[in-house]
Amino acid sequence: MPKQKAPWSQVVLYQLYPWSFNEDKQRVPQKGHGSIRGIIEKIPYLVELGVTGLWVCPPYPGPMYDNGYDIADYIDIHPELGNMDDFDDLVTACHENGIRIMLDFTPNHSSETHEWFQKSRRKLDGYDDWYIWHPGKKDADGNPIPPNNWPAIFSAPNRWARDEGKMPWLKDDEPTPAISAWRWDDLRGEYYLGSFSKEQPDLNWENPDVREAMKDNMRFWIDRGVDGFRMDAVNHMAKNRSFEDEERDPTFDENEGSKHSHNPYYQFKHKNSSNYPDRLFFYVRELCSVVRDEKYRDRNLQMVLESYLDDDMLAEINNIDPEHTFTFNFGPFYMPWDAQVRQKQMDEYYANFPEGGIPNQVFGNHDNPRLATRFGDDVARAMAVMGLMAPGMNVIYSSEELGLHNVDIPPEKCMDQLAFRDGQRTPIIWDDTQPNAGFSHAHKEQLWLPINENDLGISVVRQQTDPISFLSLYKAAIRIRNELPALRDGKYVSITTDNQNVLAYARKSDNQKALVLVNFTNTSQHVNPEIDFDEGDIILSSVDVSEQVRRFKHADGIDLRPNEAIVIAAN
Repeated sequence: MPKQKAPWSQVVLYQLYPWSFNEDKQRVPQKGHGSIRGIIEKIPYLVELGVTGLWVCPPYPGPMYDNGYDIADYIDIHPELGNMDDFDDLVTACHENGIRIMLDFTPNHSSETHEWFQKSRRKLDGYDDWYIWHPGKKDADGNPIPPNNWPAIFSAPNRWARDEGKMPWLKDDEPTPAISAWRWDDLRGEYYLGSFSKEQPDLNWENPDVREAMKDNMRFWIDRGVDGFRMDAVNHMAKNRSFEDEERDPTFDENEGSKHSHNPYYQFKHKNSSNYPDRLFFYVRELCSVVRDEKYRDRNLQMVLESYLDDDMLAEINNIDPEHTFTFNFGPFYMPWDAQVRQKQMDEYYANFPEGGIPNQVFGNHDNPRLATRFGDDVARAMAVMGLMAPGMNVIYSSEELGLHNVDIPPEKCMDQLAFRDGQRTPIIWDDTQPNAGFSHAHKEQLWLPINENDLGISVVRQQTDPISFLSLYKAAIRIRNELPALRDGKYVSITTDNQNVLAYARKSDNQKALVLVNFTNTSQHVNPEIDFDEGDIILSSVDVSEQVRRFKHADGIDLRPNEAIVIAAN
């Protein structure tokens, strides 16, 4: 009998990259990359960890130019990962273990190899305006040029070319040009829009036939048992159809060394090529109409949207259908590790989140370096406690629970056409006594990405017997989160302290309180939180897990070790 599922508001959602997770050992021959049956093989691991939701990155057929986000068929499984029977078995295995399953879905664009695009190029069967086409302008010699200055998101290769001396015509004070989002198609004799790359043409969401076809694709998976969708890049669906030029951002400095400074795409403000409010909200409502359909009333379906927008637009989206749709909380994603900055963000986030919606905490994903690489092991452990104790859904990117690190990938081994995201997509280190750390029995040279041999010492099998390992910390934190009424159901309450280096918040239910304190420094900190209880038990520490339960007395305050996060329970 299927195990009861946790409410979405309490789900621990595990983001899994299927190519890097696990290859089932029954597959002959072994191919060196993950498989759908490989995921099924590790369901017991996910259950033991405490996972109650599984987000599967795109498993669809496609040429893998963007590692799965270039989809050639929205209603099938990539043959290198398995088949539809395998996927149905995965859904069954998840539901039998109380795990909701969420599929990655890419509404903005398809692969250029998709049947729809090939028909659109030829203006066949009514598909002529399923994508965004434009005749362009003419230069002084009568040659076609793009209709505007809209940049492609994948414009980093231009910066690399400049750094390699391949753009000698540019003066030192001239910005590196972005790659145009418009690509000329000789067959049709027009430009098409590819906001990410030429291999990923944008669908025309103004066309009602496109909207219905995409909604039918969603229904296909819902009818097979999928519980929801992670919607990729939804803000890029919404364009200004007057095709006005983008304004340059005068604050952009490509030499400052920030996350985005290497990519010429970010020299523009992106108010026309994406993020166009009127159309964005309309398209989101269209997507919502599927998961809230009366047909699925008893399914409790959810969508979570990847949407990098300002706070006002995020609030608008979160209020469209709070019962079924919410956006990722990307607010803290690129914030400095500073107690006051993050305290303010958390306080405002929970204060302004719509009633009945599902707040969430997410610190990493497949597009960003692993937490232990970005922040260091000790801070990554503190972040785990800070996030898992907060209200709402918590998202764990596969490998965060092990504290795995990025590794530099040799150019000849790169799978990512941008060449900087492979480091966080390397295979899971299951068992360092097995070939390829237990990920696959294929020859080492066949692996789709190399194993990070620097992490062999923190394999799953080693961490399972270490009471203070990353894995033990995550297991303990998730167990406490599920068992303590204050952490399971309690409201978020901001807590003031006398130490600006410590972040503090509480969770309060009718008869229980939980206090979370996080030291944001590399030195010990004494803190006196302003709370309404006299004493309690320290039931979790990011440093030594629950090996030594300590007593907390309000009158004495508490000493936090460097980068330590603790949880105090009180009645």
